[in-house]
Amino acid sequence: MKYIVKISPELSIKSRWVRKRAVINLRNNIKTHLEFNNIKANLTWNWDRINIDSKDNNNISNILLKIPGISNFLEVETIWLYDNNVESVEKLSLNEVFELIYTNVKDYYLDKVHNKTFSVRVKRIGNHSFKSIDLERFLWFSLLRDSNNSKVKLELPDIIVKIEIKDYNLYIVKNKVEGIWWYPVWFQDRVLSLISWGFDSWVSTYSMIKRWCEVDYLFFNLWWNAHELWVKQVSNYLWRNFSIPYKRAKFITVNFEEIVKELIEKVNHKYRWIILKRYMLKLASIISEWSHYALIKWDSLGQVSSQTLKNIHVIDKASNNLVFRPLISYNKQEIVDISKQIGTYNFACNMPEYCWVISDRPSVWAKLEDILLEEEKILDEVLLRAVENKKIEFVKDMMEQYKWVNATVLDVVFLPWDNEVIIDIREKTSIDKKPLIIENVEKIEIPFYDINYKFESLDNTKIYLLYCDKWILSNLHWLYLIEKWFQNVKIYRSIINDKSCSI
Repeated sequence: MKYIVKISPELSIKSRWVRKRAVINLRNNIKTHLEFNNIKANLTWNWDRINIDSKDNNNISNILLKIPGISNFLEVETIWLYDNNVESVEKLSLNEVFELIYTNVKDYYLDKVHNKTFSVRVKRIGNHSFKSIDLERFLWFSLLRDSNNSKVKLELPDIIVKIEIKDYNLYIVKNKVEGIWWYPVWFQDRVLSLISWGFDSWVSTYSMIKRWCEVDYLFFNLWWNAHELWVKQVSNYLWRNFSIPYKRAKFITVNFEEIVKELIEKVNHKYRWIILKRYMLKLASIISEWSHYALIKWDSLGQVSSQTLKNIHVIDKASNNLVFRPLISYNKQEIVDISKQIGTYNFACNMPEYCWVISDRPSVWAKLEDILLEEEKILDEVLLRAVENKKIEFVKDMMEQYKWVNATVLDVVFLPWDNEVIIDIREKTSIDKKPLIIENVEKIEIPFYDINYKFESLDNTKIYLLYCDKWILSNLHWLYLIEKWFQNVKIYRSIINDKSCSI
């Protein structure tokens, strides 16, 4: 199979030097993606296109669909006419040559033109005893003769039969596929994307990948290793599908659990989420110094309380860095639609949203002076410890340590037994609003931010069932405790309160 890749129009209007550099980058990116997927191919290029010849046709189209810088590509079937025997050409009449070509064309196009309008486009390269228009007319007549209720229509037909003849080779264009346009990765400098658990951060990260940039990932771990695993899976997915040429992409993890605990215990509930985002920017600025040119955030103007224009202004005062917000004018449905296109929807759909446990009736019009007063309640040492304990990994290698998770089966309980104790890991305000009422079952309350510390002090002769409204939160902490070799922990899932993702 042959693939003809057209570069993005935004590249074709650049100067000759920039365009040449971009096409070389794009060719190298395609080659890297193919090699990563163990596909052998021969690549050639000129100023506006790249040609790919490969005997291994598996998944090449799916790979090209995800490479930034491609406007569209053609899937072309290559057929050697006359078995490479040039002498046999001279023995064939013109009608026999046309019939030979039509035999190959109809195998692909005849079924497609039934009950449709169609036209034929022929391009020739080399010396032939016929003109392109002669072959077009022959193919029109033959397809009309053999099809059902078809018509030739030169302008805006339903089907365009595209073929190309180069010397003694026949090329049949089987499909034209639109790419994602934009620019090839590695054409700009590095940026640091702040990523989280929802739809937005993955779409904003993808937006910067297709805008030339080398993207590193910064994750603030609020709820221990299991939460970190979920986010790493999506980061690795984005890298494998859209950014493989950036082989040294980094995943930086910062443990923010202590900061979250401080926020919940000391800070006015109206300002928790705003201050948390300010701390994220402060720390990101420290990490990005000298190595990244900008920070990427996922804010969409007015989507939630912390993303009002006033609050974004207050949050940005925490950093002097250039901060990009690719989604600032997007609505939620647009973001969700893009997540479906790029394949991160199912990941985000099954991740818990944690903002509900941090802010209760959050402020929409926060004042900077009030925020600064609240921040004085938290010692600087807490932030410094988070910076010092950061963990840096390469995205391409980081999933090796989590192979054990794929073999782990969730241990879920729907009806507790006598020796089983339910631990409600929700925050106190959530418990008060919607208490868990189960008769004849022992229940205790340990907030999610304390469960990993306090679990080892519990009676190890009993079995404990973790519970929360959004049961994925209990799933994350269960995974962490299992990783620490605790055998007396399971997940309690109420059938009545079962939650699933809905948009």
